[in-house]
Amino acid sequence: MRRQQIRRRRVLFGAIGVVVVIAAAILLLTRGGSDDPATTPTVAEQPDTPSTTKKPERGGAQPDDSWKPHTGPVPILMYHVIGPAAGSEDYPGLFLDTDDFQAQVDWLAQNGYTAVTLIQVQNAWYDGGTLPPKPIVLSFDDGYLGQYLYATPILEKQGWGGQLNLKSEGSDLSSKQVKKMHRAGWEIASHTITHPDLTTLDATGLEHELVGSKQELERDLGIEIVNFCYPAGRYDDTVAQAVEAAGYRGATTVNPGLAEKSMPFELNRIRIDRGDGADALAEKLAALDV
Repeated sequence: MRRQQIRRRRVLFGAIGVVVVIAAAILLLTRGGSDDPATTPTVAEQPDTPSTTKKPERGGAQPDDSWKPHTGPVPILMYHVIGPAAGSEDYPGLFLDTDDFQAQVDWLAQNGYTAVTLIQVQNAWYDGGTLPPKPIVLSFDDGYLGQYLYATPILEKQGWGGQLNLKSEGSDLSSKQVKKMHRAGWEIASHTITHPDLTTLDATGLEHELVGSKQELERDLGIEIVNFCYPAGRYDDTVAQAVEAAGYRGATTVNPGLAEKSMPFELNRIRIDRGDGADALAEKLAALDV
């Protein structure tokens, strides 16, 4: 009787051992043979739809091996309204038809240009960052609805972002729309609160428009606001010094020409006017030898 009990126990223990070995083998195979559980993701940690395609990082185009250190001038294009003018606007020259904008973006891409943000330019100028062989910044003033409806999807197809110079109050864009633009790679810069002529304000008024707009945008959007754009291009030495004191890194003007590293608070831009298609843009860039 005792020998039979011992024999049954041996059979039982042997069966358990076989089950343990099989279970261990299955676990090892399902985990890819890793001996380190800390380096093996669980099912919950793995994405639902794995992809090998990299999405562009926020803040402009995605750098690649062609990007190099760059401290030279950079063209900044100046846009306002993207979309057809209805005919009764006070400033019809500020409107650029969507087809013309698409043609410009297509021409830029076909001719080797890459749209970057001003922050990316500054990182290359001052912090040892890199830029593509032919960098260009596409800036859009004020915050018009067409910049969200038309410009954003056109740029997004290229993997590019623009620079939105946004009034913190009174623009056509909602916070939700601006956040979507930022997620699509756009840089958001301050364009004051109420778009006044800054040269007419005293120190208190300047601080309100410069510091106040920065704080409002940062609080509303949850991002850091780094750059500034002078409303209607109106500024003087006092205003430029106040912009720097307010904590901005740079400021764009309406002065024609290329943006220069040596003039961070007087950055030139290239104005885009109504009716400018790809040919007009090509002529303006050729005139500046870029």
